Amino acid sequence: MEKKYTVLYIDDNDDNRTLVERFLGYEGFEVYSANTAQSGLAQAAEIIPDIFLIDLHLPDMSGYDVVDVLNNRCETQHIPKIIFSANDVQLTEKKAGFDYFIQKPLDINTLAEKLEYAIQHPANNTGRQL
Repeated sequence: MEKKYTVLYIDDNDDNRTLVERFLGYEGFEVYSANTAQSGLAQAAEIIPDIFLIDLHLPDMSGYDVVDVLNNRCETQHIPKIIFSANDVQLTEKKAGFDYFIQKPLDINTLAEKLEYAIQHPANNTGRQL
């Protein structure tokens, strides 16, 4: 199966990472993952993915801070960033610079479609829900 897009998924929950990695891999995505913000930021500089999927609550920094760092790097500022959280972030933190957010719990059956949409329709940091 030909790989569709490259995803960097940053989440400290092992079960979530495993589920997303397996499902997106089955859907043809090339998936990289990290369990901390720092390891995700290091990978981002190496692989330059097509899209970022970032948990809001990470052990070493918030997902908002990760987005801020990525938006300040020339090589990653143009890449869509999705905040992935159980929190309702639609009306809060629009200044955070992320493109979309996906509410947990995850509907795994629509995740691939949502990521493809976000890659094809960059939201320019509007923080809209997918």
